[in-house]
Amino acid sequence: MFKSTYRDSRTGPEGPVLHGPSGPIFYTALIALVVGFGVYFDRTAATTAAGAETATVQADLASARASDNVRHVAQWAIDSGDHGGLPFVVVDKELARLFAFDAAGRLKASTPVLLGAVRGDAPEVPATPAGRFVIDTWQSSVKGAVVMVNGDVALSLHALPSPVSPGRGLERLASNRVEDKRISDGSLHVASDFYQQFIEPLRGQTGVAYVLPEVLPLHGVFNPGPDDDALRVAQWPRQQFSRRPS
Repeated sequence: MFKSTYRDSRTGPEGPVLHGPSGPIFYTALIALVVGFGVYFDRTAATTAAGAETATVQADLASARASDNVRHVAQWAIDSGDHGGLPFVVVDKELARLFAFDAAGRLKASTPVLLGAVRGDAPEVPATPAGRFVIDTWQSSVKGAVVMVNGDVALSLHALPSPVSPGRGLERLASNRVEDKRISDGSLHVASDFYQQFIEPLRGQTGVAYVLPEVLPLHGVFNPGPDDDALRVAQWPRQQFSRRPS
Protein backbone atom coordinates (compact mmCIF):
# COMPACT_ATOMS: atom_id res chain seq x y z
CA MET A 1 0.00 0.00 0.00
CA PHE A 2 1.14 3.52 -0.54
CA LYS A 3 0.35 6.64 1.39
CA SER A 4 -1.31 9.46 -0.43
CA THR A 5 0.55 12.78 -0.37
CA TYR A 6 -2.26 14.76 -2.05
CA ARG A 7 -2.86 18.14 -0.54
CA ASP A 8 -5.74 20.42 -1.36
CA SER A 9 -4.23 23.08 -3.63
CA ARG A 10 -6.76 25.55 -2.37
CA THR A 11 -5.05 25.87 1.03
CA GLY A 12 -1.59 26.79 2.13
CA PRO A 13 0.37 27.70 5.20
CA GLU A 14 -1.00 31.24 5.09
CA GLY A 15 -4.53 30.42 4.08
CA PRO A 16 -6.29 29.84 0.77
CA VAL A 17 -4.17 29.86 -2.38
CA LEU A 18 -6.15 30.99 -5.40
CA HIS A 19 -5.55 29.20 -8.68
CA GLY A 20 -7.53 28.52 -11.81
CA PRO A 21 -10.29 30.88 -12.89
CA SER A 22 -10.31 32.73 -9.59
CA GLY A 23 -6.56 33.28 -9.21
CA PRO A 24 -4.33 36.34 -9.77
CA ILE A 25 -3.18 35.15 -13.18
CA PHE A 26 -6.77 34.99 -14.30
CA TYR A 27 -7.53 38.50 -13.08
CA THR A 28 -4.35 39.90 -14.67
CA ALA A 29 -5.28 38.33 -17.98
CA LEU A 30 -8.83 39.62 -17.64
CA ILE A 31 -7.64 43.19 -17.01
CA ALA A 32 -5.26 43.01 -19.97
CA LEU A 33 -8.08 41.72 -22.15
CA VAL A 34 -10.42 44.52 -21.07
CA VAL A 35 -7.74 47.17 -21.67
CA GLY A 36 -6.93 45.66 -25.04
CA PHE A 37 -10.56 45.74 -26.09
CA GLY A 38 -10.82 49.33 -24.86
CA VAL A 39 -7.84 50.42 -26.97
CA TYR A 40 -9.19 48.52 -29.96
CA PHE A 41 -12.64 50.06 -29.74
CA ASP A 42 -11.17 53.55 -29.17
CA ARG A 43 -9.06 53.21 -32.30
CA THR A 44 -11.94 51.77 -34.24
CA ALA A 45 -14.19 54.64 -33.12
CA ALA A 46 -11.53 57.21 -34.04
CA THR A 47 -11.02 55.61 -37.44
CA THR A 48 -14.77 55.49 -38.02
CA ALA A 49 -15.15 59.15 -36.99
CA ALA A 50 -12.27 60.20 -39.27
CA GLY A 51 -13.82 58.24 -42.12
CA ALA A 52 -17.18 59.91 -41.51
CA GLU A 53 -15.58 63.37 -41.47
CA THR A 54 -13.74 62.62 -44.71
CA ALA A 55 -16.95 61.42 -46.31
CA THR A 56 -18.75 64.58 -45.16
CA VAL A 57 -16.05 66.89 -46.52
CA GLN A 58 -15.96 65.08 -49.84
CA ALA A 59 -19.76 65.04 -50.10
CA ASP A 60 -19.91 68.78 -49.40
CA LEU A 61 -17.24 69.48 -52.00
CA ALA A 62 -18.99 67.26 -54.52
CA SER A 63 -22.22 69.19 -53.92
CA ALA A 64 -20.29 72.41 -54.50
CA ARG A 65 -18.93 70.93 -57.75
CA ALA A 66 -15.34 71.31 -56.61
CA SER A 67 -12.61 70.07 -58.91
CA ASP A 68 -10.49 67.03 -58.09
CA ASN A 69 -7.56 69.31 -57.23
CA VAL A 70 -9.64 71.30 -54.74
CA ARG A 71 -10.91 68.11 -53.12
CA HIS A 72 -7.40 66.67 -52.99
CA VAL A 73 -5.69 69.69 -51.45
CA ALA A 74 -8.53 70.47 -49.03
CA GLN A 75 -8.63 66.90 -47.75
CA TRP A 76 -4.86 66.80 -47.44
CA ALA A 77 -4.82 70.09 -45.51
CA ILE A 78 -7.37 68.65 -43.08
CA ASP A 79 -5.83 65.20 -42.69
CA SER A 80 -2.27 66.50 -42.25
CA GLY A 81 -3.32 69.42 -40.06
CA ASP A 82 -1.40 71.79 -42.34
CA HIS A 83 -4.02 74.50 -41.81
CA GLY A 84 -3.10 74.43 -38.11
CA GLY A 85 -6.66 74.34 -36.87
CA LEU A 86 -7.33 77.70 -38.53
CA PRO A 87 -9.98 78.76 -41.05
CA PHE A 88 -8.75 78.41 -44.62
CA VAL A 89 -9.74 79.01 -48.21
CA VAL A 90 -8.91 77.16 -51.40
CA VAL A 91 -8.84 79.14 -54.64
CA ASP A 92 -9.35 77.21 -57.88
CA LYS A 93 -8.00 79.44 -60.63
CA GLU A 94 -8.95 76.98 -63.36
CA LEU A 95 -12.64 77.40 -62.51
CA ALA A 96 -12.39 80.88 -60.92
CA ARG A 97 -13.96 79.73 -57.68
CA LEU A 98 -13.15 80.16 -53.98
CA PHE A 99 -14.03 77.66 -51.24
CA ALA A 100 -14.18 78.77 -47.58
CA PHE A 101 -13.63 76.31 -44.71
CA ASP A 102 -13.96 76.79 -40.97
CA ALA A 103 -11.26 75.93 -38.42
CA ALA A 104 -12.56 72.34 -38.14
CA GLY A 105 -12.18 71.83 -41.88
CA ARG A 106 -15.88 71.98 -42.72
CA LEU A 107 -16.86 73.61 -46.00
CA LYS A 108 -18.85 76.76 -45.23
CA ALA A 109 -19.53 78.08 -48.72
CA SER A 110 -18.09 78.64 -52.18
CA THR A 111 -18.32 81.55 -54.58
CA PRO A 112 -17.06 82.85 -57.94
CA VAL A 113 -13.90 84.94 -57.71
CA LEU A 114 -12.22 87.47 -60.01
CA LEU A 115 -8.58 86.70 -60.83
CA GLY A 116 -5.57 88.19 -62.53
CA ALA A 117 -6.05 89.13 -66.18
CA VAL A 118 -3.51 86.60 -67.45
CA ARG A 119 -2.81 82.96 -66.66
CA GLY A 120 0.27 82.31 -64.57
CA ASP A 121 1.42 81.04 -61.20
CA ALA A 122 4.40 83.29 -60.44
CA PRO A 123 3.81 86.67 -58.78
CA GLU A 124 4.08 88.70 -61.94
CA VAL A 125 1.42 91.33 -62.58
CA PRO A 126 -1.26 90.77 -63.77
CA ALA A 127 -1.25 87.06 -62.83
CA THR A 128 -2.57 85.63 -59.55
CA PRO A 129 0.31 83.75 -57.86
CA ALA A 130 -0.16 80.17 -56.70
CA GLY A 131 0.98 78.80 -53.36
CA ARG A 132 0.23 78.60 -49.68
CA PHE A 133 -0.48 82.01 -48.13
CA VAL A 134 -0.98 83.00 -44.49
CA ILE A 135 -3.17 85.94 -43.50
CA ASP A 136 -1.18 88.95 -42.32
CA THR A 137 -3.38 90.33 -39.55
CA TRP A 138 -1.53 93.64 -39.33
CA GLN A 139 -1.75 94.43 -43.06
CA SER A 140 -5.34 93.20 -43.12
CA SER A 141 -6.27 95.50 -40.25
CA VAL A 142 -4.94 98.62 -41.96
CA LYS A 143 -6.18 97.87 -45.48
CA GLY A 144 -9.68 97.43 -46.79
CA ALA A 145 -8.97 93.81 -47.67
CA VAL A 146 -7.66 90.53 -46.34
CA VAL A 147 -3.94 90.43 -47.11
CA MET A 148 -2.22 87.06 -47.39
CA VAL A 149 1.53 86.51 -47.66
CA ASN A 150 3.83 83.84 -49.03
CA GLY A 151 7.46 84.67 -48.40
CA ASP A 152 7.88 88.19 -49.72
CA VAL A 153 4.76 88.16 -51.88
CA ALA A 154 1.40 89.53 -50.76
CA LEU A 155 -1.97 88.73 -52.27
CA SER A 156 -5.08 90.71 -51.37
CA LEU A 157 -8.70 89.59 -51.31
CA HIS A 158 -11.34 92.32 -51.76
CA ALA A 159 -15.10 92.71 -51.66
CA LEU A 160 -16.97 93.88 -54.74
CA PRO A 161 -17.42 96.70 -55.32
CA SER A 162 -14.44 98.44 -53.77
CA PRO A 163 -12.23 101.42 -54.68
CA VAL A 164 -9.69 99.03 -56.21
CA SER A 165 -12.16 96.73 -57.96
CA PRO A 166 -11.71 96.32 -61.71
CA GLY A 167 -14.25 97.89 -63.99
CA ARG A 168 -17.43 95.91 -64.67
CA GLY A 169 -16.41 93.65 -61.79
CA LEU A 170 -19.94 92.72 -60.75
CA GLU A 171 -20.91 91.99 -64.34
CA ARG A 172 -17.84 89.83 -64.82
CA LEU A 173 -18.42 88.01 -61.54
CA ALA A 174 -21.97 87.08 -62.61
CA SER A 175 -20.78 85.64 -65.93
CA ASN A 176 -20.70 81.87 -66.46
CA ARG A 177 -17.47 82.18 -68.44
CA VAL A 178 -14.21 81.70 -66.54
CA GLU A 179 -12.46 83.96 -69.05
CA ASP A 180 -14.70 86.85 -68.04
CA LYS A 181 -13.41 86.60 -64.48
CA ARG A 182 -9.83 87.26 -65.56
CA ILE A 183 -9.78 91.00 -65.15
CA SER A 184 -7.75 92.09 -62.10
CA ASP A 185 -4.12 93.04 -61.52
CA GLY A 186 -3.65 89.69 -59.80
CA SER A 187 -5.74 90.38 -56.70
CA LEU A 188 -8.83 88.38 -55.76
CA HIS A 189 -12.36 89.82 -55.62
CA VAL A 190 -15.61 88.23 -54.38
CA ALA A 191 -19.19 89.41 -53.91
CA SER A 192 -19.71 91.77 -50.99
CA ASP A 193 -22.25 89.59 -49.15
CA PHE A 194 -19.95 86.58 -49.30
CA TYR A 195 -17.02 88.71 -48.20
CA GLN A 196 -18.88 90.12 -45.20
CA GLN A 197 -20.06 86.72 -44.02
CA PHE A 198 -17.04 84.50 -44.64
CA ILE A 199 -13.98 86.67 -45.36
CA GLU A 200 -14.26 89.80 -43.24
CA PRO A 201 -14.01 87.82 -39.94
CA LEU A 202 -10.60 86.56 -41.05
CA ARG A 203 -9.11 90.05 -40.96
CA GLY A 204 -8.74 89.83 -37.19
CA GLN A 205 -7.29 86.33 -37.02
CA THR A 206 -4.75 84.12 -38.70
CA GLY A 207 -5.88 81.88 -41.51
CA VAL A 208 -4.48 80.02 -44.50
CA ALA A 209 -5.14 80.25 -48.24
CA TYR A 210 -4.24 77.61 -50.79
CA VAL A 211 -4.17 79.13 -54.27
CA LEU A 212 -4.01 76.29 -56.77
CA PRO A 213 -1.81 76.55 -59.86
CA GLU A 214 -3.15 76.74 -63.38
CA VAL A 215 0.06 76.44 -65.40
CA LEU A 216 2.37 74.47 -63.13
CA PRO A 217 1.34 70.94 -62.16
CA LEU A 218 -0.32 70.67 -58.76
CA HIS A 219 2.65 68.77 -57.34
CA GLY A 220 4.93 71.47 -58.65
CA VAL A 221 3.45 73.79 -56.03
CA PHE A 222 1.94 71.45 -53.45
CA ASN A 223 3.00 67.93 -52.61
CA PRO A 224 0.15 66.33 -50.70
CA GLY A 225 1.11 62.79 -51.70
CA PRO A 226 0.50 59.72 -49.50
CA ASP A 227 4.23 58.99 -49.17
CA ASP A 228 5.29 62.51 -48.24
CA ASP A 229 3.26 64.41 -45.67
CA ALA A 230 5.43 67.52 -46.01
CA LEU A 231 3.88 70.33 -48.00
CA ARG A 232 6.19 71.57 -50.71
CA VAL A 233 5.10 75.11 -51.49
CA ALA A 234 6.55 77.52 -53.98
CA GLN A 235 8.34 80.21 -51.99
CA TRP A 236 8.91 82.95 -54.52
CA PRO A 237 12.40 84.55 -54.34
CA ARG A 238 12.55 87.67 -52.18
CA GLN A 239 15.08 89.41 -54.38
CA GLN A 240 12.90 89.26 -57.49
CA PHE A 241 9.56 90.50 -56.23
CA SER A 242 8.63 93.27 -53.88
CA ARG A 243 6.11 92.59 -51.15
CA ARG A 244 2.95 94.23 -52.36
CA PRO A 245 -0.72 93.39 -52.21
CA SER A 246 -1.45 92.37 -55.77
